[in-house]
Formats: sequence, structure tokens, C-alpha cells
Amino acid sequence: MGPGDMARWKQSWSDDDLNRLRALAGTKPITMIAKELGRTTGTVLAKAIEQKLPVMHRIERTSQGSNLP
Repeated sequence: MGPGDMARWKQSWSDDDLNRLRALAGTKPITMIAKELGRTTGTVLAKAIEQKLPVMHRIERTSQGSNLP
């Protein structure tokens, strides 16, 4: 892995990417947003937290309160 690989891996966030992240945050799971932005889940999650955006994790249908007493 050369120095060029590291630069590509640590892709900077353009204004367009940030705007898309802001628009999508809280509307769908981070995994889906990451796919749309062509980034890893970890990178998107870190940026969302850094920007204080709402983070939606995958929702498990079985734990949506259906088994409450």
C-alpha cells in the first residue's frame, strides 16, 4: 500500500457530499447512506456524529415495542 492509496482512502468531503449526508441523515440507515455516497459505513457514521446529525441504525422489526407487556 503506497502513499497514494492512503490519500484515496481518506477521501475529503465536498460540500455536495455533506449536503447529501445532511439531507439523508435520520431518514435511512447509515449503511444505505454510505452506499449512496460511495463511502464506508464507519466514515459516514463518524462524519454524521462530527456534524451532530441524527443517526439511524438498522431497525430490528422484532424489537419495535410489539413485545411490551
